[in-house]
Parts: sequence; C-alpha cells; structure tokens
Amino acid sequence: MKHNIQQEDRIIVDTIRGQKISQQNELVEKLKKLGIDIPQSSLSRRLKKLGIAKINNYYTVLDQFTKTQSPIIYIKVSQPNILVLHTLPGHANSLAIVIDERLSFEGKTELDNGYKYLCGTIAGDDTILVLADGSKDSLQKLKAQIEEDFVFPRAQE
Repeated sequence: MKHNIQQEDRIIVDTIRGQKISQQNELVEKLKKLGIDIPQSSLSRRLKKLGIAKINNYYTVLDQFTKTQSPIIYIKVSQPNILVLHTLPGHANSLAIVIDERLSFEGKTELDNGYKYLCGTIAGDDTILVLADGSKDSLQKLKAQIEEDFVFPRAQE
C-alpha cells in the first residue's frame, strides 16, 4: 500500500511512541514491515523534521514543551573542576558558544558572577564539558550561574 507523506509521518511517530527503538536501522526495518521503504539517510532528516530525537539511547518524540524548554537536560558535576552539561540533540555547540562568550577576559570587569570562574568549554552534539578554574567553590558558583541563565523550571507532572 502506498502512503502519502502525512500518513508516513504519522506511522513513523506512532512507531517511535509505541516501542523502544535505539538504532535507525532497527527503525528502517520496522517501517519496511509497515509498508514504508525509506533509506536511512532520508530517515535522519525526516526524524529531525518530525521532532524526534535520541534521548537516553532511545528515539523519542519531543513534545512542544520539550522543544521550547531549556536545551540543558541535566548537569553532572565532575570534581574537581568539570561540569558535564547534557543537552537536547544538536544544541551543545551553540550553547557552548553562548557560554564561552561570557568568559571573563583580563580587563573585562563587568562580570561579577559565576562566569569569572570559567576557563572554557568543549562541545559535541549533545554534551558540553565546562571547565572551571579550580579555585575554591568555583565549580558550584559556575554551576549555579549556568542553572540561573539556562535551566528553566519544568512543568509540574
């Protein structure tokens, strides 16, 4: 049976919602059984368009709240001077740029906040390593500043 694009999109979303799928090739096979023959390279673009992302190793349909909330999913502290920020897929690089722009360089005195403890960031697709300078309480102060600036309260469940 031939499906139109909207029907295919609905089937893809329903398939993701109904099962735990961790690999795109697994999804390609499930869709084939449902009459949708789509190459893996096309599927990647389609998933992005549909608001489907891999979170905690499984494909997930992001709801409207998830798409508009803070890009930071959670923050992990790694002593003595590293914060690991886990973001929505595709958000880490742009968020790292924003954080790095707040870096306090010599002669820049306007920053009297947690960013004065920032050494820099390293970003991937959905993870950022934030390096603090290692001074007393720098990690906690930097974490608090990032939470204040980028982590919004989640809706009550």
